[in-house]
Amino acid sequence: MADRRSEEDTAPTTPRQRPLPDMFEGPVLRLLARLASPIFFGMLFQLLYNITDTIWVSRIDLADPSYVGGTGIVFPFLFMAIALSQGIVVGTSSLVARGIGEENRKVLDKTAESGLAVGVGVAVAIAIPTYIFAGDILLLLGAQGDYLVHGLEYLRFIVPAGILLFVSSTFMGILQGEGMMKYVMIAMIIGTAGNIILDPIFIFTLKLGVRGAALATTMAQGLAVSFILSVFIRRKTQVQVHWRLADIDGGTIRKILAVGLPQSAGMILMALSFLFFNRVVVAIDPLALTAFALCGRLDQAVLMPIFAIGAALITMIGQNAGRGNFERVREIWWKSLLTAMGLVVLAAAAMFALAPRIYPFFSDIDQVVRYAVLQTRVVEFTFVFAVIGILSRSFFQAIGYPLPALLITTSRLLLLAVPAMILYVYVFDLKIYGVWLGIITGNVLAAGMSALWTSVTLRRMQKGTLRAAKT
Repeated sequence: MADRRSEEDTAPTTPRQRPLPDMFEGPVLRLLARLASPIFFGMLFQLLYNITDTIWVSRIDLADPSYVGGTGIVFPFLFMAIALSQGIVVGTSSLVARGIGEENRKVLDKTAESGLAVGVGVAVAIAIPTYIFAGDILLLLGAQGDYLVHGLEYLRFIVPAGILLFVSSTFMGILQGEGMMKYVMIAMIIGTAGNIILDPIFIFTLKLGVRGAALATTMAQGLAVSFILSVFIRRKTQVQVHWRLADIDGGTIRKILAVGLPQSAGMILMALSFLFFNRVVVAIDPLALTAFALCGRLDQAVLMPIFAIGAALITMIGQNAGRGNFERVREIWWKSLLTAMGLVVLAAAAMFALAPRIYPFFSDIDQVVRYAVLQTRVVEFTFVFAVIGILSRSFFQAIGYPLPALLITTSRLLLLAVPAMILYVYVFDLKIYGVWLGIITGNVLAAGMSALWTSVTLRRMQKGTLRAAKT
């Protein structure tokens, strides 16, 4: 007997359930611009927050690098938390995108509650140990003296923002999977604007210092989460939240984690790579660590186009792969790759030219500025190679094959860049230049591996020997 679809499966399609324009046919670049632009502008506002936040923190005492350095040294741990939340986002968005392509209503109806269960569980598991072991965590990250004092203040007061991040990650993943990027952008803008307004109030008016910066982030994150919840309460999405414990489904959780956990693992291994980098850099010169932290934040200006296009790829490739439209998947991949590489070259050129004018805003110490300008001019253009690795990761996540994405992410820094850095610094005695050359080596070698792996997978999909993972 043929399978019979439920009434919900065969119900007339509502306007919000129709495919996005150009999703399954039509100009690829127009669809890419429609999906990636909101993410890019949201990231641009977040970069504005990062810059503004760094400026305010540095203004506590421009002559004391431990304020910026102390908050910067917390970054690898914060990166781990972001990695876990991004795993939920990517796992959810991949499942939703493929489910829409397959028109699988059963999976879509279980996604919200199942993803929320994952987010709440991770939030509890991370928040409590962080409060208890905050000092030990920072010592592990290499913090000492005033760097430890300021880093500890920042870490303990930023934890509530992390809880909100985990809780909202499922909603963000649903919106991304459906291609409703404008709501993601608005949430990012709300969080950024709130942070920019609250930072000087908490840091200087209330005289809370770096604790104020963390509290401002937490309150702004709360505003962003409130907006995201309002989108679902107003039923603007195809995937609905029914707020029923009965809708928490073990199979759906496993599918989210199947893609999400490798994404998180890859990003956590990247954070461990930053730990190695920090320990080597601070041993060379503590002032170089402050510059390294500054460059890490401002490098986002160059990397933003890659991440925005990568987010769009999960939606575009996921939905088309779920529909079995593999020729279009290939077209999406190549056009997105070439577009991202061109944008990164332009962004790198701007950073190369403007670096001597940008970094003095963040430090009055000449040696910190010198390190930052040199790092920008040595490393920035090589991020064009990182484009291939980052977009390849999104490609494999979109089709539901997370292990290649994990290996690509791991290889670029931990398996390639870190060993190369150790060789350059401790064998060839290149000092800080060895650190930068290690980053370049990882970008270049990982690009070659990623390009080959993705090309082979595309050919297999077109020949019918490989299909996207089923939802």
